[in-house]
Amino acid sequence: MATRKTRTVKAGADPREAYSMPYMSPLYFAPPMEYRDNWSQHVTFRSDPKVISRWIPKPLVPDPDGLMFMLTSNFFATGFGHYREATLCAHAKFKGKPVNFALFLMLDNDMAICGGREIWGWPKKMGTIEIDENDAVVQTRVGRGGVELVRANVALNELVDANALGGTAAYVNWKFIPSVKNGASPDVNQLTLTEFSNFVPDKVYRGPATIEFDRSPSDHYSEIPVVEVIEGFYYSSNFTLEDGEVIHDFLKS
Repeated sequence: MATRKTRTVKAGADPREAYSMPYMSPLYFAPPMEYRDNWSQHVTFRSDPKVISRWIPKPLVPDPDGLMFMLTSNFFATGFGHYREATLCAHAKFKGKPVNFALFLMLDNDMAICGGREIWGWPKKMGTIEIDENDAVVQTRVGRGGVELVRANVALNELVDANALGGTAAYVNWKFIPSVKNGASPDVNQLTLTEFSNFVPDKVYRGPATIEFDRSPSDHYSEIPVVEVIEGFYYSSNFTLEDGEVIHDFLKS
């Protein structure tokens, strides 16, 4: 007579196997995430350097001219799926190296929000992002809680070489996670550096642009003055989002 095999049941969860919560049904997995066939609107503008420096921690050095950009994208990624995201960044330097310091991200996908915050420290919130093209103008709108926060437009005046984008694919985030005990030091307080690899832009359009920030009691885009809008781009791209690295730990410094 055959003996029936029984399934072995573990006595408890193995912490060595844990990567993302909830343990029984992880929300996301480990990088790399492959991004393909993305479309992004990029608006470069100049703000007041004294105002921007209030949100950029040392040892980062803010750009003396107050250069910033808003990147609003329609993303398709392994692990995260399809989502839209608006990224507000300030130009800065770390030990002489040009970087983009992420001040604020708004997007519409819980996997990308939690994964981005918990792994790399991207400062993400849930919001609404609209991207439309009418009469050769790409229009983007960013909102949260029923309040329209950002309006940006780029005219598709010319198709240019991909090198016209310039800039750097190195992003710095200020990653901090509070302690479970109120008033205690945060469990994590560090600067992380993430560089997009295999970044390949394609079909790069360039033209004049506009950007406006509206007031909200919860989301303070409007505190950033727009002194001058420099230019706008609209382009497709592929890239890989890989591991980052800790470049400064405030709890150890």
